[in-house]
Amino acid sequence: MSGTNNTPPENGRTSSSPDETSSENLVFDFVCRDPENHDLPCPICDGKGVYALDVPLGDPRFGKFQRCPNFPVREDRDMLARLRRYGNLEAYQDKTFDSFETTPFGGSYTQNVVLSLRLAKAAARSYADDPRGWIVFEGAVGCGKTHLAVAIANQRLEQSGQQVIFVTAPDLLDFLRMTFDPRGEATYDDYFERIRNVSLLLLDDLGVENPSAWAKEKLFQLLNYRHVNKLPTIITTNKSLDEFDPWLSSRLMDPIVSQVKINAPDYRRTKRSQVNLQLYGEMRFDSFDTGSAFRDEEENLRRLKQQARKWAGKPEGWLCLLGAYGCGKTHLAAAIANQLYENGKDVVFFTVPDLLDVLRQSFDPQQNTRFDKRFHDIQNASILVLDDFRLASATPWAKEKLFQLIDYRYLAKMPTVITTSETMDEMDARVATRLMDGRICLSFAIKARSYVIRATKRN
Repeated sequence: MSGTNNTPPENGRTSSSPDETSSENLVFDFVCRDPENHDLPCPICDGKGVYALDVPLGDPRFGKFQRCPNFPVREDRDMLARLRRYGNLEAYQDKTFDSFETTPFGGSYTQNVVLSLRLAKAAARSYADDPRGWIVFEGAVGCGKTHLAVAIANQRLEQSGQQVIFVTAPDLLDFLRMTFDPRGEATYDDYFERIRNVSLLLLDDLGVENPSAWAKEKLFQLLNYRHVNKLPTIITTNKSLDEFDPWLSSRLMDPIVSQVKINAPDYRRTKRSQVNLQLYGEMRFDSFDTGSAFRDEEENLRRLKQQARKWAGKPEGWLCLLGAYGCGKTHLAAAIANQLYENGKDVVFFTVPDLLDVLRQSFDPQQNTRFDKRFHDIQNASILVLDDFRLASATPWAKEKLFQLIDYRYLAKMPTVITTSETMDEMDARVATRLMDGRICLSFAIKARSYVIRATKRN
């Protein structure tokens, strides 16, 4: 602004301003206030929030209203409310950069997870400041990709008044199908054009829609149009980019697309998983000692460490580690769990005695989580690690619950790691038959003495 007293250039008074004496009548109605005295209307726009320059009729600026510099977008609550309704963002006002946590739950995330979240947040902030091209957030369910995508949308909406539309891919396709109904309120062409040309599009959960041939065609039309015209677009997906159809993956890998991969576990389940792993944080593959004074012991430990690493890299089926107390099976199981967790996998780690205590506590009516819900969650964990599995001294109830858990995951072929000090002959026959099924379970015996004895003998 170059005018005096905060007035715009070439404008002593707005072309549509009322008499100066009438400003007293606007005390309770104005939306833009004098920055020097908030009890008075703004001297530029007379409290309206917009003004028109007092220019000749032939001037291209004649009759065009512009936002008053004393009334930034973030102060225009009515306009923000309209933009949020227009963009389906009303329910996401709390998703901001300030509310995005990179070290939740008292700093329980590992360094690799924290670094991944911080880099993703920095990339999102950078795009929000200058939204050019596309940005794609890739990561597991619940890792925070939608939060960051919406944080970009909220910043653009609040700081510049940019029109943004947030829509999940399945909802988009459902709505497009619905608009073919002649009884619908909106026409297909109107809605599709609105999505295709919006200033900033946020397409959430791309890849979960299992599209038909028709749906693939609509997605292609939409994304190809925005790609060709370089329209700012935000995409989130839990699929790898090379898993998409070639027509889409080629566009997602284009130089105009910033790819942001978030290696973090499900935020909603992290607290449960990480609490179980806190005591085992130092048990990693790098810290697993294979040294021994006996060659056969050392070779056995090296081979099992290699097998455990291999399973952690591709967790399929079951892995069972058998051995005496202190031989290192818990260390290897925890190393598997820690590596999977750092890679963004949803892993649940329990010693069997602790698991039974948790299940018993859930019978307490004062507990927030009922037994059936807790048991179902553990039973259906993406990856389950059960340490110190033994049934010799278990009650009939405990035996039955553990067998139900084992049998369910066996039939569903869900990735599971089990450690036990019992031999197959000592084990409950029902469980042993499942652990001996080579189609599902890889079983390895640790034949080394306890770590304490091995270390003492070497010294």
